[in-house]
Amino acid sequence: MKKEEIFVHVPYRMLLANLEKVVELGINCEIYVDSEALDNYTSKEIDLINSIFSKYGLKKILHGPIYDLNPGSLDSKIREVSQERIKQTISFCEKLNIEHIVFHHGFHHVYYRNHREEWLKNSIAIWRTVVNYCLDKKISLAIENSLDPDPNIIIELIKKINSSNFKACFDIGHFNAFGEKPVLEIFKEYPKEFIQEIHLSDNWGDFDTHLALGKGNIDFKSFFELLAEMRINPIITIEPHSLEDVRPSLEYILKIKN
Repeated sequence: MKKEEIFVHVPYRMLLANLEKVVELGINCEIYVDSEALDNYTSKEIDLINSIFSKYGLKKILHGPIYDLNPGSLDSKIREVSQERIKQTISFCEKLNIEHIVFHHGFHHVYYRNHREEWLKNSIAIWRTVVNYCLDKKISLAIENSLDPDPNIIIELIKKINSSNFKACFDIGHFNAFGEKPVLEIFKEYPKEFIQEIHLSDNWGDFDTHLALGKGNIDFKSFFELLAEMRINPIITIEPHSLEDVRPSLEYILKIKN
């Protein structure tokens, strides 16, 4: 694996404030866009990002808003706003010439314990509309696990949608913190053709602390050996919560992978 094959998760405003650092490190970026950025970005900012990434041969993908979106909500107004935000994110994606977006699904295994099928029905209806909208634009979508104890709701969503541009983003840090089984066991539950992207951060299994790689208890070496054994080559994104953790995380992953 080469550094040029790895993406680094960077919030939109942080990216704008640190474009020189991004160029210095030579990193591809998974740009996280929240609702504030969606409502207030300017064409000048977009042009600047596109120009710099093009000039230095850097690649970019997108992570959609995380908070309060829920396409499967039992409240029709929440579903309506969620769909609007998702389509707004897709429009933003097009302006940045990006062809891949990660979204969270909004399901919570406790809140919806007695309403799982209703949530799933609502969510499928919205995602089918979004997927069809994205097919014409050649944009792929990946659904990421968050507080999930298992991958069941994601796997079911992907099976029901049944589209080449609707797959999974496996966040190893989230499953290490919130999963009901060891992360390698959970990963094996995904059909390998469903895995489009991997999110990497470290923690000690007690919370999603987004430590630099190698600073928690996740066995990344065994994880990459499993990826090689499965013969899949997903997008790899590291998710440090500070720019200071980018370089050591990159060095760590390149060391264990090579």
